[in-house]
Amino acid sequence: MYLLGYDIGSSSIKAALVDARTNKKVDVVQYPESPMDIIARQSGWAEQQPELWWQNVCMATQKLLSKSNVNPKEIKSIGISYQMHGLVLIDKNKQVLRPSIIWCDSRAVPIGQTAFKVLGEQHCLENYLNSPGNFTASKLKWIKDNEPDVYEKIHTVLLPGDYIAMRLTGEINTTISGLSEAILWDYKKKKVATEVLNYYGLPEKLLPEIVGTFDVQGVVQTESAHQSGLVAGIPVAYRAGDQPNNALSLNVLNPGEIAATSGTSGVVYGIVDRPLYDEKSRVNSFAHVNYENNHDRIGVLLCLNGAGIQYGWMKNQIALGGREYEDMERMAGTVPVGSDGLCVLPFGNGAERVLMEKNVNAHILNLEFNRHNRAHLYRGALEGVAFSFVHGVNLLKEMGLDVDIMRVGNDNMFQSEVFAMTMATLLDCHIEVVDTTGAVGAAQASGVGVAIYANIEEALSNIETIMIHEPRLNQAMCHQAYHYWESCLDKTLYEMPSKGNRPELLRSKNDELKKDLEDKNKELTSVAMQMHNKDEFLKEIQKTLGDALEGLSSEQSKKVIRKLVDKIEGQSTGNKDWDRFEDQFNLLHSDFFKKLKADFPKLSIPEAKLCMLLKMKLTTKDIANQLNLSVRGVETRRYRLRKKLSAEKEFDLEEFLDKF
Repeated sequence: MYLLGYDIGSSSIKAALVDARTNKKVDVVQYPESPMDIIARQSGWAEQQPELWWQNVCMATQKLLSKSNVNPKEIKSIGISYQMHGLVLIDKNKQVLRPSIIWCDSRAVPIGQTAFKVLGEQHCLENYLNSPGNFTASKLKWIKDNEPDVYEKIHTVLLPGDYIAMRLTGEINTTISGLSEAILWDYKKKKVATEVLNYYGLPEKLLPEIVGTFDVQGVVQTESAHQSGLVAGIPVAYRAGDQPNNALSLNVLNPGEIAATSGTSGVVYGIVDRPLYDEKSRVNSFAHVNYENNHDRIGVLLCLNGAGIQYGWMKNQIALGGREYEDMERMAGTVPVGSDGLCVLPFGNGAERVLMEKNVNAHILNLEFNRHNRAHLYRGALEGVAFSFVHGVNLLKEMGLDVDIMRVGNDNMFQSEVFAMTMATLLDCHIEVVDTTGAVGAAQASGVGVAIYANIEEALSNIETIMIHEPRLNQAMCHQAYHYWESCLDKTLYEMPSKGNRPELLRSKNDELKKDLEDKNKELTSVAMQMHNKDEFLKEIQKTLGDALEGLSSEQSKKVIRKLVDKIEGQSTGNKDWDRFEDQFNLLHSDFFKKLKADFPKLSIPEAKLCMLLKMKLTTKDIANQLNLSVRGVETRRYRLRKKLSAEKEFDLEEFLDKF
C-alpha cells in the first residue's frame, strides 16, 4: 500500500512514493534532470507551457515506478504540491489558451499597485492580508487588458496545481488555500474576495469549485492513467501550494514554527494563529493547509525570487564543464567569510516583494581581477542568497515572529554548509535539516485525505532530523560582510531609475536634508551653549558667595552660605558638558575640534566656542546671543581670534575654518 506525491516546480517535477504501512519514503525521482525552460519574451516576464508540466509528470511517474518496482495498483492516493501564483487559462474544452504566466513574472505589478490604492490599502490588508500586487488576480486583469481575444475564450482560471489535478482526474476545482495565494479570499468574510473581482471586472464564474485541501478531489481517469503509467481510479486527495506544502512536510503546522526552503526561489514560512500582515506588503500571508479547520492557521511567507536560480546560473555559466555543486562547495570553503570583499546581490528573477516590488536584477560588486577567482564567486553567490534571507527574516522578527529554530528539507541550497551556517550565525538560530521533500510530504498528506491516517500529525509522525546547523562561523566577520552587503543593496536601490529618484528630485531632497541638518546642528549648538553658559553662571555665583563669606561674622550665615556653595559645586560639571559637545560636534563635522586643536593647541574654550559658532554660519547677532555678549564684543573677539589663528587679513574667517 503506497502513497504518491508530486511537487510541480518551475525547474523540474519531483515524484515520491511513501509506504503507507511504515510511513517511510520508498523513493524520490526528478524529471527532467536539467531545469525546464522559462519563456521570457520581455524583460520581467516569465512563462511556461502547462502541457510541458503534464508531460514531465508522466515521465517522472514512469521513472519512479520503474526505479521502485512498485505496482501502480498498490497506490492508494495522490497528493499534489505546486508552484504558487501561476495563471493557467482553459477554454470550455479544457484546452490551454496560452502559456502560463508563472510566479516570477512581474508584468502585473503596476496593476496590483493601482488596485491597492483604489480598493484602499487598509481594506486590502485587513481583508486579504496582502496587496493584490503581482499575484494571480492581477495577472488575469493583465490578460483582460492586453489579450482580449484570449480573455473572451476563458472558461476557467486555474492555478498550476489545479491544472495537474484536472489532467489526472478531469475535474475542475481549487482550494481555499489556492484562492488565498491568488488574492481572491476574504479572511474577514471567509468567502471569495468579490470586491477584488468586481474592481478588476472579472466574473466569479471564472473560478473553479472549491474543495477541501485534504478531501478526495477526483480520481485518475483512464486516459491519464495510460499516459502516466498509473491505473484508473486512484483518488487525488490533497493539494497545496509548494510553500504551505513544504511547511507541512517539515511538520510546521502551529504558531511559532518556521520552515524555509531555497530552491529556484527562497522562502521562509512561519505560522501564526491570527490574521497578520505587513503594512508595506514586503511579506505575504496566506491560508495554511490546516486553515479550513478553524480559520485560524495563517502562513506568513517571505519570498526571494533570486535564490537557487542564481546559484544554478553560477554553475551553468561560471563553473568549468563537469563541475558539480559539491565541487563548488569545496572551493567556496577555501575562501574566508565575506569573500574577500566580493559582493553578490541575487535579485535577478523578477520583481522582489521584499524590496517593495522593485526589480533590481542581480549584481556582482567589487570584483577585482587580480584578487578574485571562481571560488570567490561561488562563496559570494552563497553568501548573497544567505544575506537576502537574513534581510527578510529580520522583517518577520519586526512583525513578532520568533526565529529560534528553523526547519528545512534535505535538498536544494541547504545542502551547502557555507550557506546554512552563514544564515545560522547571522540569525543566531539552529537550522534543523529534516529528511523529507515536498513530494514526500504531499504523498503523506494524501493519506489523510483517504483516511489511511487519522490526521496530519499521524501522517508526519516519523519525520527525522538528520543534521543541525549551528551558529559556528565568526560572528564579527559575518556581520561585517552582511552590513557591507546591505550597504550595496541600499546603494543599488537608491540609484534605480524611478520617478522618485530623478536628478532634479534628488537634488531637491538633498537640499532639504542639508537644511534639516543645519537646523539640527543649530539646535544642538544652542542647547550645548545654554548648558555651558549655565555652568559658567553657576561658577560666577559660587565665586561671589565665596567672596561674601569673608565679610560675614555670623557663624549661622556662614554655614548657610557654605551649603549653597557646596550645592552649586555639586551641580557644576566643569568642562564635561563642553567635552561631550565637542565629541558630538566632531562626529557631525569630520573631527573639526580635533583638527583645529592639533594646529592650534593653545586655543582656549571661549575661543573654541567662537570657532564652532562661526563654523555653523551663525550671524554676529546670533553669536552675541549665544555668548551673552554685545555685537561689538563679538567683533572684538573675532579680531583677536583672527590674530591668534594667523589667518591672513584678506581671508574670510569662516572660509578659513571650513578647511577643518
